[in-house]
Amino acid sequence: MAKKKARTRANGWFRKYKSKSRVDVKKAPKWWPSGPEEAEAFLRSLRGVKASEIGRSAGGRPILAAEWGKREGLPGRTCSSLASAIAGGSPEAFYGEGERKRQGFCFVGAAHGTEIEGTVAALNFLNVVVNGKDLRGREWPRMRREGRKLRIVVIPFFNIDGRARFAEFRQFVGVEPEDYRWMSQGNWKNGEKLVWPKSKLVSPIPKDEVTHLGSYFNDNGVNLVYDAGLGVEPQPETRALLEYLREEMPDCVMLSHTDNGSLCQPADAYVPHHYQQRQVQIGAVVGARCKREGAKKHGITQRLVSYAGQILYQTDLVYHACGALPLLVEYPCGYQNYPNNLNDILDNCMYVIEEVVAFGNAYRFRPKDPKWK
Repeated sequence: MAKKKARTRANGWFRKYKSKSRVDVKKAPKWWPSGPEEAEAFLRSLRGVKASEIGRSAGGRPILAAEWGKREGLPGRTCSSLASAIAGGSPEAFYGEGERKRQGFCFVGAAHGTEIEGTVAALNFLNVVVNGKDLRGREWPRMRREGRKLRIVVIPFFNIDGRARFAEFRQFVGVEPEDYRWMSQGNWKNGEKLVWPKSKLVSPIPKDEVTHLGSYFNDNGVNLVYDAGLGVEPQPETRALLEYLREEMPDCVMLSHTDNGSLCQPADAYVPHHYQQRQVQIGAVVGARCKREGAKKHGITQRLVSYAGQILYQTDLVYHACGALPLLVEYPCGYQNYPNNLNDILDNCMYVIEEVVAFGNAYRFRPKDPKWK
């Protein structure tokens, strides 16, 4: 009954919004598979792709991972703790001996449920790898060549609860910022608005005190990117992701978000310096490629640390769990400024992915750990 009421509120808001702005957020072209059902159907249709459930969300929804390419294990793993292996003088005790010929690249999408632009690009990227073209029919020969050297994993909707809550909304080009805030954050029952970033001062969001949960939050009211699992019980989504990454042991994990297109984010606070250097290197290459292509969003970060300072974030947790290079990317969303059409947004996102995978193949994702002993 609760879910039915929430859906009715969303539909009522949609009718009012559509008549006001003439933007039909329910409609998108077939090459923009941004809904959970269409994304799953697409992934299960791809030749050579194995799609399976890696866990369940707080709301009991399946979290899907799609895998392409053979996973390579390395011999000689004797230690389940990266910190312990490094402190003992041999990171190889954690990673295994030697180097993979086929590195692992893992994409994690939609930690905030309506931030779906990167997910759409990742699905198009997989189609390029498998079929040689994106879903519009455009060929990306370099992307296909570089992508086929990797083991690729795509988790399209990490926060499947938040995405399912607004699944009927498929794209956000031209949406008013206030209406996007309504979807992503929600409102308190007393009439006040939840506004980023001050909404982060309440965690979890008490569901009985809001008119509806925004897409930022899982069904427990938790913003998953701050669910570090230190000192408190982690959310089921976090447990599922970390368990999967510990088994998969990818070399790079791209965590996809959406803003006005600031692309690769500053180096993480709690990863080693040589990993921070790698994050900055990739960010510069990505920005330069987007600018060279004439993309609307091509900036490189001007900050040394996150806008919030030195905080423990989901990206830090990824590194300490599996040793992968974490990359936080903020793709352009379309509701603010430019790009102002889905074609340009997808191109902008595809340039990012192509440069990341090409860099990883040329220089390897994980930099070598120095010998401390």
